[in-house]
Amino acid sequence: MIRTLTCLILACLISFSSWSQTTNTVGSILFDPALAAPGYTLIYPHNQPHAMLLNLCGEVVHQWTNDDDRRPGNTAYLRPNGNLIWTHRSSNVTADAMWSGGGGSTIEVKSWDNESIWSYTLNDSTGRFHHDIAPLGNGNILAIAWEKIDSLECILAGRDPNNLEDGELWSERIVEIEPDGTGGGQMVWEWRAWNHLIQDMDSTLSNYGVVADHPERININHGSASTVSADWLHMNSIDYNPNTGHLLVSIPSFDEIWVIDRNNGDDGVQWRWGNPEAYGMDAPQLLHYQHSALWLDAPYLQNSTDFGKIAVFNNRNPGVTGPYSSAHLIDVAFNDSLGAYEMVDGLFSPSDFDWTWTAPTPTDFYSSGLSNFDRLANGNNLLISGRTGEIFEFTAEGDTAWYYRLPLQNGMPVAQGAELNINANLLFRAQRYPAGFPAFSGLSLSDGLVLELEPSPLDVCQPCTMELDLTETGTGWETSIEDGSEPYSVSWTLPNGEVICSEVDLLIDGPCQEALTDLPEGSVIFVEVTDASGCSVLQQVNWTWTSVEAHHAKCNLFPNPAMDYVMLGNLPGNVQLILRNAMGEIVLRGPLTSGASLERWNLPLLPSGWYIMEAGTKRLPLLIAPH
Repeated sequence: MIRTLTCLILACLISFSSWSQTTNTVGSILFDPALAAPGYTLIYPHNQPHAMLLNLCGEVVHQWTNDDDRRPGNTAYLRPNGNLIWTHRSSNVTADAMWSGGGGSTIEVKSWDNESIWSYTLNDSTGRFHHDIAPLGNGNILAIAWEKIDSLECILAGRDPNNLEDGELWSERIVEIEPDGTGGGQMVWEWRAWNHLIQDMDSTLSNYGVVADHPERININHGSASTVSADWLHMNSIDYNPNTGHLLVSIPSFDEIWVIDRNNGDDGVQWRWGNPEAYGMDAPQLLHYQHSALWLDAPYLQNSTDFGKIAVFNNRNPGVTGPYSSAHLIDVAFNDSLGAYEMVDGLFSPSDFDWTWTAPTPTDFYSSGLSNFDRLANGNNLLISGRTGEIFEFTAEGDTAWYYRLPLQNGMPVAQGAELNINANLLFRAQRYPAGFPAFSGLSLSDGLVLELEPSPLDVCQPCTMELDLTETGTGWETSIEDGSEPYSVSWTLPNGEVICSEVDLLIDGPCQEALTDLPEGSVIFVEVTDASGCSVLQQVNWTWTSVEAHHAKCNLFPNPAMDYVMLGNLPGNVQLILRNAMGEIVLRGPLTSGASLERWNLPLLPSGWYIMEAGTKRLPLLIAPH
């Protein structure tokens, strides 16, 4: 079934909860804690050297730093053990033998504490790392690399000389780097696009053939107008599926995504999708200069119906009134019995997207490059518009949970209220790691500093100064709330998550009496109070009464603390009551006429503090509260 969600993010923002201001232009602009997926977002912005972990208030709770003259090249990944794997390059590329957008140079592994563990560099006249990497579970890293092919070798492979404008071609390699134990690495595996070519122009060459008969091969003469330049394929993302051993790569100049079997690399392209014309078939084109194709195989998605699908950001859809961007899921069909991806009439399945997001007016959302899309642990969608530096999180129903705009202009912070133009705050990609991600275990990531100048925190992100005092009344608990903003939301909850009362006070003779009547004595109850700004305070109490009558039967004196009176019961009858202050002085005296039955004893106006009430041989402490 093809599912489509049409929701203009900016329109969603207008209908956002009224309690959160919407005047911010950068940083965290909107945040609804009730809707957002808990966790931290990793960003690695262009035009500056550092990678940052943001909380949902836009505060940098952790940072990996680099030298001032380094720049992203272009991705960073956080590993479960807390290590960061990132790619970077020099800020000055004028003397580099190969350079194009997305160029990298060095792959480096850093500890959580920013210590370099090992690195590997490829940037010379033969090739260069670029765009993306894929960390493997064994500690190795798969990386995309340009491979320079001279004009003679290109012509001998059947390349049309008219498409050799620069006199050379940059093909693609995927290489696997293994740490060597001495701070460096070594290549232990590679896959070359150049080994899987086909062409139908020169019948004298060994790779001549009918393109449509060999979808596993790459037509050396296919491509968009941009592929006349040396950067022919411009592979811009790679992802590895450990469950299948398959690599997923994005080829934007072919408007395709490919699957390569790492265990059977000699078989070429196993599956390709998005533009059937690239392998000689006449069928509708669905992808347009896409970015960030990835498997939805994260552990937190294993119980999701989307597990195993592909997510992709579709940058340059052609529209009647102009180009627009969209986000999609693709439900890939793999035939286990055949050990191959399904094809129907020569076309790789499926025939269309499984799920699509577009704006109601499609051209209102557009990023011609960069960008990514992902499905989060709670089913929300994370959408990044790379050329505007915007990150949107929205629910399955289209409600906005979080909206953040990178507050950097050419790598430098701007003040809150600044209006940023396109390409001012480039962001290749952003990733949300769940709050329970193993790297965060035992760490305090509660707060940090925002990137923007002159910050204006959202109400929900203001420091929580609310205080909650609980008073035992003799029939339950009364709450006193200070420094919060009304209205309050109160929840009295058992450890199993069952909410037993939503009243401000938890009293056996109050509105929640039915839920409390059979509650065992000693039961742990959590009370959480949340104010209008989202500030929340949690405390724990123990329930000690099963009913008013049961309490009265065992209790000698209540309320305690008291002010104007006390109720007395279960005391010896016909005795003299004496109330002494902390100095032992008698301040009140009177008879108690009844034993087991309750009796009210009015108190005069007394200074606050501790007193002792004597009833025969019993000594009862009593706290007089301030009037």
